[in-house]
Amino acid sequence: MNKYFTTKTITTLAVITALNLALSYVVRIPTPGGYVNLVEAGIFLVALLGSARSGMIVGGLSGLLLDLLAGYAAWAPFSLVIHGLEGYLAGLIGTKKSVMSQTIAVIVASFVMVVGYFFATAFLSHSWATGFASIIGNIAQCAFGLIIALVVRPALSKRLALN
Repeated sequence: MNKYFTTKTITTLAVITALNLALSYVVRIPTPGGYVNLVEAGIFLVALLGSARSGMIVGGLSGLLLDLLAGYAAWAPFSLVIHGLEGYLAGLIGTKKSVMSQTIAVIVASFVMVVGYFFATAFLSHSWATGFASIIGNIAQCAFGLIIALVVRPALSKRLALN
């Protein structure tokens, strides 16, 4: 593995970030905890197919840009860190290609996202109750991301080379 990304990998990550942003901004899935988007599915796919670095880049940029485009600039720094760490951990732990290994990696990364947004919500709203209220929606978003990533990953694994 090279020390740095190749031009092809950088371009691929940029296109995936743009696609992840577009899908997350447009597609909203209704759940009892509110609407969820597909940002986690894109982050998990890149992390499981690529590396921890590629998961961190796509995760951080997708979260940051999604919040900026939606008009939630106060959330952008939190999303950059939370989604970046989520992608990094999913890629770091999910290095083995077994479904069980990757499921555990995504669950650990999802836990970091849920806890991160709990504290971010509590901080921005000045209320622990609001932080607790955000947990159900974030768990639903991670669950959708896990299912979509594990279903789509085998089809993309031979076509998408990220490192």
